[in-house]
Amino acid sequence: MLVSYLVSFLFIAIYWVNHHITFHDVEKVNIKILWCNIIWLLTMSFIPFFTAWVGAYPESWTPISLYFLDMFLASATFHVMFYFIVCESGDKENFHLGPRSIISLVTYFLAAVLGGFCPTVSMIVVAVVSCWWFFPDKL
Repeated sequence: MLVSYLVSFLFIAIYWVNHHITFHDVEKVNIKILWCNIIWLLTMSFIPFFTAWVGAYPESWTPISLYFLDMFLASATFHVMFYFIVCESGDKENFHLGPRSIISLVTYFLAAVLGGFCPTVSMIVVAVVSCWWFFPDKL
């Protein structure tokens, strides 16, 4: 399914940009940040596997659900990592999840739970929500 490949590529590209921007000004990295980054990389490494599985079985519930669950876990892990970075910088009081973060997390989670009902619509909704991150919070 070409759509799953394009959504996956978009997802990885957006994270690539946001990851570089997030770490650009980081002055100190601790073990929590490092391990969270490794766990985030693990979730990202599953994207090609789930993309191929969805491509082979585009209407099957399990590959679709796990594909979106992986997106949810990547997003959640990235947000936790960002939280640890903010804490390390001493600005913990100003950390909050904005509407864009909350909507993304909810969308990926709902797509994981409900994506099997209408996979194509789920892919489109996830792609649109992911596009919202083309412009990172900080540059």
